[in-house]
Amino acid sequence: MKLNQNFILMAIFCLCISGCYEAGVRFWNGGPYISKAEHKAHKECFEELRTLSRPKNEYVGSKEMQDWLGEIYGPAERKCMRRKGF
Repeated sequence: MKLNQNFILMAIFCLCISGCYEAGVRFWNGGPYISKAEHKAHKECFEELRTLSRPKNEYVGSKEMQDWLGEIYGPAERKCMRRKGF
């Protein structure tokens, strides 16, 4: 019986720790908050970049997708955000 109680308490403790981990990291890195203008710019750039042609193999871990993200999408997103003042 004591073993079951310890197991339940450890499970609850682990769930609490893992649930708070992301909030702790965000707090440590300066918070999750961005300005409304920057949020709007991200949204607008996302809509603009949806028209880019995507690779045939769209699996996130695929070589084609990683190359596309690094060589096409990433620079286009940075250019868009720079154009919008961020």
